[in-house]
Amino acid sequence: MPHHTIVILQGWTESIRAAYGSGLLVYHIFCDSRDIPEIEHTPASSATISSFISALAGSYSGQTIQGYIYGIHAWHMLNGLPWSLHEDQINTMLKGAARLAPPSAKQDLCSPVTTEVIRAIKSQLQDNDPFNTAFFVCLTTTFYSAA
Repeated sequence: MPHHTIVILQGWTESIRAAYGSGLLVYHIFCDSRDIPEIEHTPASSATISSFISALAGSYSGQTIQGYIYGIHAWHMLNGLPWSLHEDQINTMLKGAARLAPPSAKQDLCSPVTTEVIRAIKSQLQDNDPFNTAFFVCLTTTFYSAA
């Protein structure tokens, strides 16, 4: 693998790369389902990306669609392909797609997990129960390693 590819890959976390991979998969499935020739998948044209956004609008959250577009863009970058889309049009379409997202695709923010929440959970656990002990160890390890 060329060194510049390794450097580019290090610019994204593992979870971002996985999310981008999902977007790329959905994009290729979209192109295949529309009989878009493989040669026209990339570099992506504004018309193809606009059609892709339009097809997803109303079924996915705006954030998901935006993530898919970022994934396609990242793939172009990684492979040295031009990304010459009409950015204003794409951004406007992404805003429109966000407004068309179904209610099921929108979630309210959850309250953050704090040390007070962890203490409250701990107070409900029995110390002599191996499952409770393992659960609490996993909870606190995850909490403090992600902080």
